[in-house]
Amino acid sequence: MKEWSKKHLGLVGLGVWVAFTLIALLGRFILKIDHYDDLAFIGFLIMITAQLIQDILNEKYFTKYSKKVKNGIIVFIVIITIGVFYLLIKP
Repeated sequence: MKEWSKKHLGLVGLGVWVAFTLIALLGRFILKIDHYDDLAFIGFLIMITAQLIQDILNEKYFTKYSKKVKNGIIVFIVIITIGVFYLLIKP
């Protein structure tokens, strides 16, 4: 799973961003529903998180730190992303 994440996690993030943006555009301009305003931003946030985790796994960032520290940084990034996601979907 780690090897797959090293190769494809950024593409999954891009796919999520494209899908969320298309849903937001569909809801806003075709269906005339304004509930999907933050959906494109949420997709972008997920894409940034996925790409950052992929870069950490591929050792582009934090190269001098141990795997334990890198795993802690990844958990911190995921927790921050979940917190921002919760703040955006909360009415």
